[in-house]
Amino acid sequence: MTRQAEGGDDEGQVLLLILGYALIALVLVLVVASASAVHLERKRLLAVADAAALDAADAFDAGAFYTEGTAPGRGVPITDASVRSSVDAYVALLGASADFDAFAVSPRTGTPDGQTAEVTLVAVVTPPLITSVIENYAGGIPLEVTARARTGLG
Repeated sequence: MTRQAEGGDDEGQVLLLILGYALIALVLVLVVASASAVHLERKRLLAVADAAALDAADAFDAGAFYTEGTAPGRGVPITDASVRSSVDAYVALLGASADFDAFAVSPRTGTPDGQTAEVTLVAVVTPPLITSVIENYAGGIPLEVTARARTGLG
């Protein structure tokens, strides 16, 4: 009895199955690599926000300090204006806006309690491997990070 009579001809079907699995594996690698790139960009943006928050926590408001002084148990006061100006100066000095697309300091940047500097930065990230897909359909992936630092003065 011949082979063809027993089970039929399977020759082209295995190649098609291998190509299908290879395509699935390639798509999986692209998705994982792109997600990793977005995560790393978020961590970089968070590092900039952390450093800016630390710098802003040290930039106390001299006017409030000389008029109000410090209360017992409270440090040197910081204000929304002092935090915002410190963050803007730090970002300009660092040149962080050139590292990210659509980089901005959020209007929520300031101080909630006069002792904590809260810095919120936003940016748009485009993954390197699927750039054209993301740009055409979504315009990039928006990121927003917030970092807080308490003043150590006082």
